[in-house]
Parts: sequence; structure tokens; C-alpha cells
Amino acid sequence: MVFKIEKLSNKHIKYLFNLRNDKDVRNFSINNKVIEYKDHKKWFKKTINSKKTLIYIFLTKSNIRIGYVRFEIVKSSAYVSIALSKNFRNRGYSKVILSYAENLINKNTFIALVNNKNVKSISLFRSLDYNKYKLSGEFIIMKKKLSKNKTDYLSIIKKIEKIRKNNNSNWMDLLRIAFKYSPKEAAKIMSNIYKHDNKIGLLSKKLSK
Repeated sequence: MVFKIEKLSNKHIKYLFNLRNDKDVRNFSINNKVIEYKDHKKWFKKTINSKKTLIYIFLTKSNIRIGYVRFEIVKSSAYVSIALSKNFRNRGYSKVILSYAENLINKNTFIALVNNKNVKSISLFRSLDYNKYKLSGEFIIMKKKLSKNKTDYLSIIKKIEKIRKNNNSNWMDLLRIAFKYSPKEAAKIMSNIYKHDNKIGLLSKKLSK
């Protein structure tokens, strides 16, 4: 399953508004009333500038929005919620994108507040090792705690990702200098790199068969 991820930006305001007011989404929300656009705009403005709220928008390879995963950060924990566009429900997307989203943040405890009538959501969180913690009115609090080893593992990946980004920038700077002062020689080297990358790609295909 191939998808793209976008962090929350102004272009998502109407999408989140429409999804939040979807009848099926509202039925199992803490606040199941229709949200007015003016109130949504206030929430969105506050949310987009918050360091405590992280929202990831998931899209198909062809840029069709699948849904979102939201994390509310409270100390070492993250309260999680998920909603999918109508056309992507009941197709196995929820588990994939939620599992992926958990790896985007470095927290060792995830908590979900699930309506006790929402059998599908309860099943989703259980399939990802969330356990029933306690009841809160008509909602079940479900909790998932990562082992210390896994938390450290995710932390290391984050550090590697940051270093790789910086190194990619260094690589581009080097490439600019090479083409500026010796374009012919630089082009030859790039041609060789491209050829070898293609060879690696062919070998990788053999491994995946």
C-alpha cells in the first residue's frame, strides 16, 4: 500500500471541516454536533500553530486524501484519533496509516478514547496492541505502551533521518560546485553514478522475487 504524507497546512482547512462533519465520523465523536465553519476556523488557527497537536494527512500516490491521524501530546504520552474519507473506509487503510503515524513521533505511550459502540475502532486499536484501560462514560480508554527498546529504536531512527537530511543538503552543495567549476567532468561522474544506481535497482528486483 503506497501513500504520501503531509503535515497540517492551510490547504487542509476545508478538508478537515468536511470530514469532521461527516455523519459517521460525528456519530462516534466526543462532540457529535455539527461544527460551524467559524468555530472550525478558530480551532484550525489554534491547532496549526500548536506544538502539542500533530496532524498528519495521508494521501494516495495520485494525491487523493485518505484521511488523517491526530496526536495530542501530553508529557510522554500521545492521545490519538483517526478519521478516513468515506471512500477509504473498510478497506484496511486504518491499520496501515495509524501504525505508520505512530512511528513519526517519539512517544512511548499512546492513548485512544473510543466510543464503546464503535466496534470497528475498538477492533482497530486492539489489532495494534492497544489494551482496554478503563471506562469513561460511554467511551473506552485504550492504551498502548511501547517497550523501552522500541522507544530507543524510534529515537535513533529520528536522529538518522535528521542527519540524512543534512547530508543530502551537503551533497547538493557539492554537486553545484562541481557543475559550476568543472561541468564536463561532473557530468561524466553523474552518468557513472546513474549507471551504477540502475545496476543496483536490477539486483534489488532479483532479491524481491
